[in-house]
Amino acid sequence: MSPFAKKLQDLARDSGQSYRQIANAMEVSPALLARVLSGTRPPSSSFVGACVQVFALDEVAAEQLRYLAALSQDKISVRPKGPEEAERIVAFLRELRGQDFLPE
Repeated sequence: MSPFAKKLQDLARDSGQSYRQIANAMEVSPALLARVLSGTRPPSSSFVGACVQVFALDEVAAEQLRYLAALSQDKISVRPKGPEEAERIVAFLRELRGQDFLPE
């Protein structure tokens, strides 16, 4: 379960609303809400904004939710414009995360 999904479950439980009620209030389908909760679909910025509105989160809680949503994004797309740029990107990632996660 993603950090965002865990927080969303907590917010839903604390609100006392059903997932169907929450989805309706967010103006999303219950299926989309279920996919985000299961982690099969990362939350979009508009989805996060709807959560902030529906749960009436203050600015601190809203920023925390945005942060958790960012952590839940599991794919990064990079399109280097050539081999030299690709090497710079790989070097940056190795520096950022350590060499143990990238193949030689």
